[in-house]
Amino acid sequence: MYIPRFLPSVTAALILSVLLSACGGSDPAAPAVAATDPYAGGASYPWTYAAPSGQLSVQRLTAALNTLSFEPLLAATNGWGPIELDHSNGEQRAGDGRTLTLGGVTYAKGFGTHAGSEMRFSLQGHNGARCTRFTSRIGVDDEVGNRGSVVFQVFLDGALAYSSGTMTGASATRNINLDISGRGELRLVVKDAGDGINYDHADWANPQVRCENDPGADLRYSFSFPRGINARYGKTATAILRVTDEPGHISGPVSFKLSVFNWTSPGAPPLQLLEPNRVYDATTLPAEFPVRLRLRTPFPDGFTPPTGTVEMTFAANLEDRGFFKRASLNWNVLR
Repeated sequence: MYIPRFLPSVTAALILSVLLSACGGSDPAAPAVAATDPYAGGASYPWTYAAPSGQLSVQRLTAALNTLSFEPLLAATNGWGPIELDHSNGEQRAGDGRTLTLGGVTYAKGFGTHAGSEMRFSLQGHNGARCTRFTSRIGVDDEVGNRGSVVFQVFLDGALAYSSGTMTGASATRNINLDISGRGELRLVVKDAGDGINYDHADWANPQVRCENDPGADLRYSFSFPRGINARYGKTATAILRVTDEPGHISGPVSFKLSVFNWTSPGAPPLQLLEPNRVYDATTLPAEFPVRLRLRTPFPDGFTPPTGTVEMTFAANLEDRGFFKRASLNWNVLR
Protein backbone atom coordinates (compact mmCIF):
# COMPACT_ATOMS: atom_id res chain seq x y z
CA MET A 1 0.00 0.00 0.00
CA TYR A 2 1.51 3.23 -1.08
CA ILE A 3 1.31 6.50 0.83
CA PRO A 4 -1.58 8.23 -0.95
CA ARG A 5 -0.78 11.04 -3.34
CA PHE A 6 -2.91 14.18 -2.89
CA LEU A 7 -3.13 17.29 -5.02
CA PRO A 8 -1.95 20.38 -3.10
CA SER A 9 -4.81 22.66 -2.10
CA VAL A 10 -5.03 26.40 -1.52
CA THR A 11 -7.07 27.10 1.57
CA ALA A 12 -9.30 30.06 2.25
CA ALA A 13 -6.95 31.08 5.08
CA LEU A 14 -4.01 31.28 2.67
CA ILE A 15 -6.02 33.35 0.17
CA LEU A 16 -7.12 35.65 2.98
CA SER A 17 -3.52 36.04 4.16
CA VAL A 18 -2.37 37.03 0.67
CA LEU A 19 -5.20 39.53 0.31
CA LEU A 20 -4.41 41.08 3.68
CA SER A 21 -0.75 41.38 2.72
CA ALA A 22 -1.66 43.13 -0.52
CA CYS A 23 -4.03 45.47 1.28
CA GLY A 24 -1.37 46.28 3.87
CA GLY A 25 0.94 47.48 1.13
CA SER A 26 -1.60 50.06 -0.07
CA ASP A 27 -2.95 51.15 3.34
CA PRO A 28 -0.18 52.06 5.84
CA ALA A 29 -2.82 52.59 8.53
CA ALA A 30 -4.00 48.99 8.36
CA PRO A 31 -3.15 47.00 11.52
CA ALA A 32 -0.42 44.34 11.26
CA VAL A 33 -1.68 40.76 11.01
CA ALA A 34 0.11 38.42 13.41
CA ALA A 35 1.20 35.06 11.97
CA THR A 36 -0.53 32.10 13.57
CA ASP A 37 1.83 29.62 15.23
CA PRO A 38 0.54 26.14 14.30
CA TYR A 39 2.41 24.65 17.29
CA ALA A 40 0.83 26.98 19.87
CA GLY A 41 -0.40 25.33 23.02
CA GLY A 42 1.72 22.23 22.47
CA ALA A 43 -0.38 21.00 19.55
CA SER A 44 0.70 17.77 17.86
CA TYR A 45 -0.72 15.58 15.10
CA PRO A 46 1.04 12.19 15.27
CA TRP A 47 0.52 9.78 12.37
CA THR A 48 1.35 6.08 11.95
CA TYR A 49 1.21 3.59 9.08
CA ALA A 50 1.79 -0.15 8.80
CA ALA A 51 1.64 -2.20 5.59
CA PRO A 52 -1.32 -4.61 5.56
CA SER A 53 -0.46 -8.12 6.73
CA GLY A 54 -0.15 -10.59 3.88
CA GLN A 55 0.62 -7.84 1.36
CA LEU A 56 2.42 -9.43 -1.59
CA SER A 57 4.16 -6.35 -2.97
CA VAL A 58 6.49 -4.67 -0.49
CA GLN A 59 9.61 -3.49 -2.31
CA ARG A 60 10.66 -4.04 -5.93
CA LEU A 61 14.38 -3.41 -5.72
CA THR A 62 15.91 -4.68 -8.97
CA ALA A 63 19.41 -4.42 -10.42
CA ALA A 64 19.23 -0.66 -11.00
CA LEU A 65 19.21 2.68 -9.21
CA ASN A 66 15.90 2.46 -7.31
CA THR A 67 14.22 5.66 -6.13
CA LEU A 68 12.61 4.97 -2.74
CA SER A 69 9.66 7.30 -3.26
CA PHE A 70 8.40 4.78 -5.85
CA GLU A 71 8.49 2.04 -3.19
CA PRO A 72 5.79 1.23 -0.64
CA LEU A 73 6.66 1.61 3.04
CA LEU A 74 6.75 -1.31 5.44
CA ALA A 75 5.90 0.99 8.36
CA ALA A 76 6.12 4.68 9.19
CA THR A 77 5.41 7.31 11.84
CA ASN A 78 5.41 11.10 11.64
CA GLY A 79 5.15 13.87 14.21
CA TRP A 80 2.96 16.32 12.28
CA GLY A 81 0.34 14.74 10.05
CA PRO A 82 1.11 12.21 7.29
CA ILE A 83 4.50 11.88 5.63
CA GLU A 84 4.18 13.50 2.20
CA LEU A 85 5.31 11.70 -0.94
CA ASP A 86 7.42 13.90 -3.28
CA HIS A 87 6.37 17.03 -1.34
CA SER A 88 7.37 18.79 1.85
CA ASN A 89 5.56 17.97 5.09
CA GLY A 90 3.46 21.13 4.97
CA GLU A 91 1.10 21.16 7.94
CA GLN A 92 -1.02 18.55 9.67
CA ARG A 93 -3.29 17.61 6.77
CA ALA A 94 -2.54 15.10 4.03
CA GLY A 95 -1.58 16.65 0.69
CA ASP A 96 -0.78 20.15 1.98
CA GLY A 97 2.96 20.07 1.22
CA ARG A 98 4.92 22.02 -1.37
CA THR A 99 7.77 21.15 -3.73
CA LEU A 100 10.69 19.68 -1.78
CA THR A 101 13.20 22.54 -1.48
CA LEU A 102 16.59 22.58 0.26
CA GLY A 103 18.83 25.65 0.07
CA GLY A 104 16.88 27.01 -2.89
CA VAL A 105 17.23 23.76 -4.87
CA THR A 106 14.03 21.85 -5.69
CA TYR A 107 13.67 18.07 -5.85
CA ALA A 108 11.00 16.09 -7.68
CA LYS A 109 11.33 12.91 -5.60
CA GLY A 110 11.59 12.21 -1.92
CA PHE A 111 9.75 12.33 1.40
CA GLY A 112 8.62 15.34 3.40
CA THR A 113 8.71 14.36 7.08
CA HIS A 114 8.59 15.99 10.49
CA ALA A 115 10.31 15.19 13.78
CA GLY A 116 9.79 12.67 15.14
CA SER A 117 9.45 10.38 12.19
CA GLU A 118 10.54 6.96 11.03
CA MET A 119 10.30 5.03 7.74
CA ARG A 120 11.19 1.36 7.28
CA PHE A 121 12.16 -0.33 3.98
CA SER A 122 13.21 -3.85 3.06
CA LEU A 123 16.59 -4.18 1.32
CA GLN A 124 15.88 -7.57 -0.22
CA GLY A 125 16.63 -7.34 -3.93
CA HIS A 126 14.37 -9.08 -6.45
CA ASN A 127 15.60 -11.79 -8.84
CA GLY A 128 18.91 -12.18 -7.04
CA ALA A 129 19.78 -8.47 -7.00
CA ARG A 130 22.18 -7.38 -4.22
CA CYS A 131 21.62 -3.89 -2.81
CA THR A 132 24.89 -2.07 -2.19
CA ARG A 133 24.42 1.68 -1.53
CA PHE A 134 21.91 4.13 -0.08
CA THR A 135 22.14 7.81 -1.03
CA SER A 136 20.03 10.84 -0.19
CA ARG A 137 20.22 14.60 0.26
CA ILE A 138 18.90 15.83 3.59
CA GLY A 139 17.96 19.09 5.28
CA VAL A 140 15.23 21.24 6.81
CA ASP A 141 12.82 22.36 4.08
CA ASP A 142 12.96 26.00 2.99
CA GLU A 143 9.25 26.37 3.80
CA VAL A 144 10.17 27.08 7.47
CA GLY A 145 12.97 29.54 6.74
CA ASN A 146 15.85 29.36 9.24
CA ARG A 147 13.69 27.76 11.92
CA GLY A 148 13.51 24.15 13.03
CA SER A 149 16.23 21.89 14.45
CA VAL A 150 16.45 18.17 13.69
CA VAL A 151 18.78 15.18 13.64
CA PHE A 152 18.70 12.74 10.70
CA GLN A 153 19.62 9.12 11.43
CA VAL A 154 19.96 5.98 9.30
CA PHE A 155 19.76 2.50 10.84
CA LEU A 156 20.78 -0.70 9.04
CA ASP A 157 19.37 -3.89 10.58
CA GLY A 158 18.71 -1.94 13.76
CA ALA A 159 22.24 -0.52 14.13
CA LEU A 160 22.94 3.22 13.78
CA ALA A 161 24.93 3.75 10.57
CA TYR A 162 24.67 7.53 10.17
CA SER A 163 23.76 10.58 12.27
CA SER A 164 23.76 14.12 10.92
CA GLY A 165 24.02 15.96 14.21
CA THR A 166 21.82 19.02 14.65
CA MET A 167 20.60 20.63 11.43
CA THR A 168 18.45 23.78 11.22
CA GLY A 169 16.76 25.72 8.46
CA ALA A 170 20.02 27.67 8.11
CA SER A 171 22.17 24.53 7.64
CA ALA A 172 23.63 23.59 4.26
CA THR A 173 22.18 20.53 2.54
CA ARG A 174 24.09 17.33 3.29
CA ASN A 175 24.67 14.14 1.31
CA ILE A 176 24.32 10.61 2.67
CA ASN A 177 26.23 7.84 0.90
CA LEU A 178 26.19 4.54 2.80
CA ASP A 179 27.37 1.01 2.04
CA ILE A 180 24.37 -1.27 2.64
CA SER A 181 25.85 -4.51 1.29
CA GLY A 182 24.48 -7.57 3.04
CA ARG A 183 21.89 -5.59 5.03
CA GLY A 184 18.22 -6.52 5.21
CA GLU A 185 16.39 -3.44 6.50
CA LEU A 186 16.78 0.32 6.07
CA ARG A 187 15.26 2.64 8.69
CA LEU A 188 15.19 6.42 8.17
CA VAL A 189 14.65 8.45 11.35
CA VAL A 190 14.26 12.17 12.10
CA LYS A 191 14.49 13.31 15.74
CA ASP A 192 14.03 16.72 17.26
CA ALA A 193 17.29 18.26 18.50
CA GLY A 194 16.16 18.43 22.12
CA ASP A 195 14.16 21.66 21.87
CA GLY A 196 10.76 20.35 20.80
CA ILE A 197 9.31 19.75 17.33
CA ASN A 198 8.41 23.29 16.29
CA TYR A 199 9.03 23.81 12.54
CA ASP A 200 11.02 20.55 12.29
CA HIS A 201 10.17 19.96 8.59
CA ALA A 202 12.78 17.45 7.42
CA ASP A 203 13.30 16.33 3.80
CA TRP A 204 14.80 13.12 2.45
CA ALA A 205 15.40 14.39 -1.10
CA ASN A 206 16.08 11.98 -3.97
CA PRO A 207 16.58 8.91 -1.72
CA GLN A 208 17.93 6.02 -3.78
CA VAL A 209 19.08 2.43 -3.32
CA ARG A 210 21.52 0.97 -5.84
CA CYS A 211 21.34 -2.77 -6.49
CA GLU A 212 23.40 -5.05 -8.74
CA ASN A 213 22.81 -8.48 -10.22
CA ASP A 214 24.52 -11.34 -8.44
CA PRO A 215 25.96 -13.47 -11.27
CA GLY A 216 26.09 -16.45 -8.92
CA ALA A 217 22.44 -16.27 -7.88
CA ASP A 218 20.78 -19.68 -8.19
CA LEU A 219 17.22 -18.79 -9.13
CA ARG A 220 14.81 -21.72 -8.98
CA TYR A 221 11.39 -20.16 -9.29
CA SER A 222 8.50 -22.36 -10.36
CA PHE A 223 5.52 -20.84 -12.25
CA SER A 224 2.21 -22.67 -12.68
CA PHE A 225 -1.53 -22.23 -13.21
CA PRO A 226 -2.96 -24.74 -10.72
CA ARG A 227 -6.52 -24.37 -12.02
CA GLY A 228 -7.84 -24.08 -15.57
CA ILE A 229 -10.53 -21.63 -16.65
CA ASN A 230 -13.84 -21.93 -18.50
CA ALA A 231 -15.06 -19.11 -20.70
CA ARG A 232 -16.43 -18.28 -24.15
CA TYR A 233 -14.65 -16.33 -26.84
CA GLY A 234 -14.79 -12.59 -26.29
CA LYS A 235 -15.35 -12.95 -22.53
CA THR A 236 -12.94 -11.79 -19.87
CA ALA A 237 -11.60 -14.47 -17.53
CA THR A 238 -9.15 -14.46 -14.63
CA ALA A 239 -6.54 -17.15 -14.18
CA ILE A 240 -4.49 -17.57 -10.99
CA LEU A 241 -0.72 -17.76 -11.49
CA ARG A 242 1.16 -19.40 -8.61
CA VAL A 243 4.88 -18.75 -8.00
CA THR A 244 6.89 -20.93 -5.64
CA ASP A 245 10.46 -21.89 -4.91
CA GLU A 246 11.54 -25.34 -5.97
CA PRO A 247 11.52 -27.79 -3.02
CA GLY A 248 14.40 -27.24 -0.62
CA HIS A 249 15.48 -23.99 -2.26
CA ILE A 250 15.06 -20.28 -1.44
CA SER A 251 15.45 -17.90 -4.38
CA GLY A 252 14.29 -14.72 -2.65
CA PRO A 253 11.89 -11.99 -3.91
CA VAL A 254 10.69 -12.20 -7.52
CA SER A 255 9.68 -9.54 -10.05
CA PHE A 256 8.54 -10.30 -13.61
CA LYS A 257 6.29 -9.46 -16.57
CA LEU A 258 4.11 -11.91 -18.48
CA SER A 259 3.82 -12.47 -22.20
CA VAL A 260 1.99 -15.06 -24.33
CA PHE A 261 4.56 -17.62 -25.49
CA ASN A 262 2.52 -20.17 -27.44
CA TRP A 263 -1.05 -20.98 -28.49
CA THR A 264 -1.83 -24.61 -29.43
CA SER A 265 -4.97 -24.23 -31.57
CA PRO A 266 -4.25 -23.20 -35.19
CA GLY A 267 -6.70 -20.67 -36.57
CA ALA A 268 -7.93 -19.57 -33.14
CA PRO A 269 -7.73 -15.85 -32.32
CA PRO A 270 -4.75 -14.72 -30.29
CA LEU A 271 -4.99 -14.60 -26.55
CA GLN A 272 -5.12 -11.09 -25.11
CA LEU A 273 -3.46 -10.10 -21.84
CA LEU A 274 -5.60 -7.29 -20.44
CA GLU A 275 -2.68 -5.89 -18.42
CA PRO A 276 0.27 -6.37 -20.81
CA ASN A 277 2.58 -3.95 -19.00
CA ARG A 278 1.86 -5.08 -15.46
CA VAL A 279 4.79 -5.95 -13.21
CA TYR A 280 4.09 -8.89 -10.90
CA ASP A 281 6.23 -8.96 -7.77
CA ALA A 282 6.37 -10.67 -4.39
CA THR A 283 8.83 -10.67 -1.51
CA THR A 284 7.69 -13.94 0.02
CA LEU A 285 6.82 -17.21 -1.68
CA PRO A 286 4.54 -18.96 -2.44
CA ALA A 287 2.56 -16.11 -3.98
CA GLU A 288 -0.52 -16.02 -6.22
CA PHE A 289 -1.44 -13.40 -8.80
CA PRO A 290 -4.71 -12.87 -10.72
CA VAL A 291 -4.05 -12.66 -14.48
CA ARG A 292 -6.85 -11.13 -16.58
CA LEU A 293 -7.29 -12.65 -20.06
CA ARG A 294 -9.58 -12.63 -23.08
CA LEU A 295 -9.91 -14.75 -26.24
CA ARG A 296 -10.49 -12.18 -28.93
CA THR A 297 -13.29 -12.09 -31.53
CA PRO A 298 -14.69 -11.71 -34.16
CA PHE A 299 -13.76 -14.56 -36.49
CA PRO A 300 -13.42 -14.49 -40.30
CA ASP A 301 -16.67 -15.12 -42.20
CA GLY A 302 -17.56 -18.78 -42.42
CA PHE A 303 -14.98 -19.87 -39.82
CA THR A 304 -16.22 -22.00 -36.93
CA PRO A 305 -14.18 -21.26 -33.80
CA PRO A 306 -12.78 -24.29 -32.01
CA THR A 307 -14.21 -25.32 -28.66
CA GLY A 308 -12.99 -27.68 -26.00
CA THR A 309 -9.69 -27.52 -24.12
CA VAL A 310 -6.97 -25.30 -25.51
CA GLU A 311 -3.53 -25.12 -23.92
CA MET A 312 -1.58 -21.87 -23.88
CA THR A 313 1.89 -21.13 -22.58
CA PHE A 314 3.04 -17.93 -20.91
CA ALA A 315 6.54 -16.60 -20.43
CA ALA A 316 7.39 -15.01 -17.08
CA ASN A 317 10.20 -12.62 -17.98
CA LEU A 318 12.41 -12.01 -14.94
CA GLU A 319 13.42 -8.35 -14.77
CA ASP A 320 17.10 -7.59 -15.31
CA ARG A 321 17.99 -11.27 -15.74
CA GLY A 322 17.64 -11.79 -19.50
CA PHE A 323 15.74 -15.11 -19.25
CA PHE A 324 12.25 -16.37 -18.56
CA LYS A 325 10.30 -19.24 -17.05
CA ARG A 326 7.25 -20.83 -18.69
CA ALA A 327 3.83 -21.74 -17.33
CA SER A 328 0.96 -23.50 -19.16
CA LEU A 329 -2.75 -22.85 -18.72
CA ASN A 330 -5.68 -25.01 -19.88
CA TRP A 331 -8.68 -23.03 -21.15
CA ASN A 332 -11.97 -24.87 -21.69
CA VAL A 333 -13.53 -22.86 -24.51
CA LEU A 334 -17.32 -22.89 -24.10
CA ARG A 335 -19.83 -22.76 -26.95
